[in-house]
Amino acid sequence: MRALLILSAVVGLLLVSASASASPGSYKGRTDQNRAVTFEVAKGQVRSFQAGVMTFCLAGTDSSLETDAVANVPPIRLDRAGRFSWTAPERTDGVIEMTVSGRVRAGKATGRVVLRRPHSSFEGGTTMFGQCSAERRWTAKAR
Repeated sequence: MRALLILSAVVGLLLVSASASASPGSYKGRTDQNRAVTFEVAKGQVRSFQAGVMTFCLAGTDSSLETDAVANVPPIRLDRAGRFSWTAPERTDGVIEMTVSGRVRAGKATGRVVLRRPHSSFEGGTTMFGQCSAERRWTAKAR
């Protein structure tokens, strides 16, 4: 009887900690640049993660410009503590580095998005970008 009570208590604690870690549902928030962040938590994964990120790009020797980029990634598995991380393969659409990471816990989420890409130029000499990069923090809440 005592073993059954202990087993029931352990199972109960596991269920409570799993549900407290990552509440399923839709999440909505903002980056530290006040741009939208949205994603879903379902079946132990973060799905449809998107974050608006303003990247800083060098253009020529003495000038710079900013351009908008959005991280749109495949489903990311959550660990038991509600943490997740995904890094793009090295050569994905010209992006050198793209990492999305965070933690979902009790209906709230925090994390960061890192984007970096190499120099690029467009034919005809009309537009030329240097290396672009951004490292942004984000927060979100269950809707």
